[in-house]
Amino acid sequence: MTATSAQMERIGVAAVDAAFSAVGWAFREQIVADHGIDAHAEVDGLTSVPTGRYLAVQIKCGPSFFKSSTANGWRFREDTKHLNYWLANLMPVILVLVDPQTKIGYWVQITHEAVHYTGKGWWIEVPKTQVLDESSHPALRDLALATMPALPDPVAQALPLLPPSAVQALSALDTVDRDGSLRLAKVLTEGRARPRETVEALLTASQSWPHATLLRLATIGAYANEHGHRDLAAAAFALASERAPATGDGVERLRLRGIAALMALSADDRDRAAELLGDARATAGASLLADVAVRAFDADEAGRDDALESLLGAIGDERLDAEPTCLLFLAERAFVHGDLHSSLELYERACRRHPSIIGGRLALARVLIERVLQGRSVMPHPDQQKALELATAVRDEIRRWSGPSETAHRTIVQQRMIAQAFAEVIHLATPVASGGAAFEREATDPVVATCGAQAGMALGNHALAARFADAMRGTPAEPMLRAITADPDLPRDQTITVWRELLATATTPSATRSCLLQLATRGALTADDLTRHTEDANLDDEDRTVFTARTIAGAGDLDTAIVMLQPLTSPAAREILAELLHAAGRSGEAVAVCDDLWRRTHTLKALQDKVNILAESGDLDGAEDCATVLLASRELPAEHRSLLHWRRIQRRAAQGDWDGVQTCCRDALQDQPGDDITWALICAQLNQDDWDAAWDTYRQLRPTVGDSALVRPWAELHARFGPVPRQQALAAELAARFAGDQEAAEHLARLSAAAP
Repeated sequence: MTATSAQMERIGVAAVDAAFSAVGWAFREQIVADHGIDAHAEVDGLTSVPTGRYLAVQIKCGPSFFKSSTANGWRFREDTKHLNYWLANLMPVILVLVDPQTKIGYWVQITHEAVHYTGKGWWIEVPKTQVLDESSHPALRDLALATMPALPDPVAQALPLLPPSAVQALSALDTVDRDGSLRLAKVLTEGRARPRETVEALLTASQSWPHATLLRLATIGAYANEHGHRDLAAAAFALASERAPATGDGVERLRLRGIAALMALSADDRDRAAELLGDARATAGASLLADVAVRAFDADEAGRDDALESLLGAIGDERLDAEPTCLLFLAERAFVHGDLHSSLELYERACRRHPSIIGGRLALARVLIERVLQGRSVMPHPDQQKALELATAVRDEIRRWSGPSETAHRTIVQQRMIAQAFAEVIHLATPVASGGAAFEREATDPVVATCGAQAGMALGNHALAARFADAMRGTPAEPMLRAITADPDLPRDQTITVWRELLATATTPSATRSCLLQLATRGALTADDLTRHTEDANLDDEDRTVFTARTIAGAGDLDTAIVMLQPLTSPAAREILAELLHAAGRSGEAVAVCDDLWRRTHTLKALQDKVNILAESGDLDGAEDCATVLLASRELPAEHRSLLHWRRIQRRAAQGDWDGVQTCCRDALQDQPGDDITWALICAQLNQDDWDAAWDTYRQLRPTVGDSALVRPWAELHARFGPVPRQQALAAELAARFAGDQEAAEHLARLSAAAP
């Protein structure tokens, strides 16, 4: 007996329903007019964790569908109306051909790429190998899950707006607690402009949560820590430890309490740390983090690290590397204790094992800069470059999730200040709203503003420097900035009073050192000042000697200061020694000190000082040779490179060596193209009466006329080779711009009179 089409339809639907149900999918038949879709199949719809992801299914059953065979399956044809509907569907559409005898279904996804068009219609191949059973489950699952839902996943949307460790914790939470991940994703992203208030509110609310799970609290703790609120991070991880399972050996509880204790120690809350470590003392060896916290706490109490070092020596590298919190804590501890070598090693280990770690990369940059400052870097420039790259990458990442980027930006500004890239410092310290590169919180960071003011003063732009002080009006940093930007002609006694008052209120090592240096430079630093502020300024014995020598020199006794500095080897001491030797008229010795410093440290400032000493001593040939070495290094900031190029150009111009001027101009243009250098080249060509070359240079490089002194060569070139398009319009613009310059006006008038 031949089956009816209705029977065939039910056989097909039943076979497909059974195939999907066997793997836990929910099969929902479309009872009302389907327009080419017979059913929807939901991934894991029959399990306890349905996904909400579907396949749209078109079912065809009957022997007629298996008549058109191909080498690999069967050819299926249908009208174009159905094809357009399938291709426009928001869900992936699969066609299933069911053999009514075997009840086996064969499937293919309807895609534009799989369709073959004919003159009158289209067809698609259904492969024999794609059987609708458990073997096809992975491929069908991937197909359904790969399709983006109509509304984006809120958790996935939140991840780019959160710091890395919070992303990791929230992702883990999402796999076991969808409700918790959705709630935290919403709160943390909406409150990212106010992270402290957001975390405080969550911690308060968590007391009444019916499901304040370990992972929810750990996510909050990670978020708080990345935003720099270690006290709140300690509170969150402490609460998380209370939610850890009471069964088993309790290792997870100890681990979380260890993290909380390390956070508390970093926040200088020793009472809280002691409270958290009570259980850890009774279960030594159960948790590395807890053990490290206990040993660190006890080491601070006893003033020695023997027990901590013994513990670290006994554990394997793999176990330590698996705990980034532990690595960062130990690295920071080594840095605070002045052990830069150990600090760098630990930070580098943390970054290798956990490449996305924000705190590790930024701290590594900070330690590299400190190594350069202390003169302990074998290769200063590579260390500075690595620090700059690390800090820039971290800052840009933190800006993306609206985190506390001021620390990273501060590191970038400090690095450029060390390199004496003063113009860059000013740009970096200026707010974006004023054409700079600093976000609002970054621009109001005291260190950033101070560096901006110092850079302005270094460039001789007092008004620009004063703007940074004005921007910090009413903040604790204002007195320091006012002192930095004070009138250089202020009487000595008044200046000393200003810096001594600042010394009494300085709250950071860098601020204290700045005050001491200013007093020493004016010969006003006393032995009592050094004694009282040695610890505040992190001074060692050599630092004290340097400050003392600088004070003696400031009081006028250069020879005694030089004798004191000669045995010292630090870059800072050698730089000051060269300066004092030159001031004492002993320029040859000063140059020798610069050469020695360059040979030992490869510090560019040694060569820069040598250039200045040689030039001021009248040895222009020697100064130029040294400048050539500096330019060849490619490490010099742009503004200093420009200055050296100009010195070479001006020297040859003063000698009337116009061939030499052209050579120097071309070198400068290859290094730093600019209108001022282009005009110097044009003027050199005009001075050699090479009008054709000057005109070619002008037409190719098109320099703007930014100075009234350039109006004459511009007008003479156009008078000789004009007219050119817009010549009269440009002349009118120049006449308006330099209306107060009579000579410029006369040249432009002659040009206008000569025009046809």
